[in-house]
Amino acid sequence: MTRRQAREAALCLLFDYSFHSEEAPEELLDLYLENYYDEKEKCIRAELRENNYFSKIYFGVISNIAEIDSLIEKCSEKWSKKRISRISVSVLRIAIYEMLYMEDIPVEVSINEAVELAKRFDTEDSYTFVNGVLGAAEKLLTAKKKEEADKESDKAEVQNAE
Repeated sequence: MTRRQAREAALCLLFDYSFHSEEAPEELLDLYLENYYDEKEKCIRAELRENNYFSKIYFGVISNIAEIDSLIEKCSEKWSKKRISRISVSVLRIAIYEMLYMEDIPVEVSINEAVELAKRFDTEDSYTFVNGVLGAAEKLLTAKKKEEADKESDKAEVQNAE
């Protein structure tokens, strides 16, 4: 299973979760896997259960949803999260999770994959919105990392001066 396929499966489940957030994530996963059927990809059920990347994304987004949604709100100027389509929110959640917690995935890859998911699964123009929100998130996170690095550097200088 490719990462793109795992992202698509995570998108489906996170979209479903947006309607059923009171359900346990494990139960939604079980329900999805029980009902998933694609003649071309029969083995996908077993692969999803064993796919480390999929598990990290799906359970990671849900575990950190408040922080991720806060960042979406900050970066989607003039748009409340309630006005954004659930598909776009789910796409944004995946990409922002990757940007925050998966250092092995370049930010550009996360953004590009999110844009491709939005093109495939959402409205015609949604990908431009997704791209803009993620571009703003990238700038915000880069500035935050620089600020933290500067603080560490200043702290090290003070300790060396003592």
